[in-house]
Amino acid sequence: MILSPILFPYTFLIASVALTMMPGPDILYVITESLAHGKRWGVAIALGLVTGLIFHTTLVATGVGLFIQEGEWLYTAIKYAGAIYLLYLAYQAAQDQGSNQLIQTNTGEGSYNFWHLYRRGIMMNILNPKVTLFFLAFLPGFIDTNLANPYLQISYLGLIFMIQALLIFVVVSYLADKLSRLLKLQRSKSVIYWLRIIVLIGIALLLLI
Repeated sequence: MILSPILFPYTFLIASVALTMMPGPDILYVITESLAHGKRWGVAIALGLVTGLIFHTTLVATGVGLFIQEGEWLYTAIKYAGAIYLLYLAYQAAQDQGSNQLIQTNTGEGSYNFWHLYRRGIMMNILNPKVTLFFLAFLPGFIDTNLANPYLQISYLGLIFMIQALLIFVVVSYLADKLSRLLKLQRSKSVIYWLRIIVLIGIALLLLI
């Protein structure tokens, strides 16, 4: 039995996949962490990032997101908090022991704390008010006005977006891990080390712009 467009919005799914695969902050961070430390790190962070989407979906579905959109002071406060957190992560990355530590962590010898990485992904997503504004602009465009309870529709669309985002992030993590294992040269590992720092600082700057 083929689901109707109302039960399964194919257009929304296609648009969501296209947007997720664009080189945005989240997918770039998943890629750099998977390159540096392996797929387990990337998947843990991806799970956190996707979990954070529950927060933004809830804000949009309940109408609370409008306060962030209209309240400039609240939006600015969250934005600066997110930028500071990202710069803190960049500082932590700079404290690594360079390419030698990257080689150890990617071969499984480095420390791995799932919950620490999972919480990092959640914090990165929640402290990015632009995600709320994006959902405010994106999700309502796919609501069927002929159906009751638009808030339930938004929640349903948010769930579909989260599932496809997680699947893409996991695939990207595994591909980045495979690529990192091909980069045997010390020079390549050093490039990955600095790439992590640059990506984090770049995301922070994009958040402030």
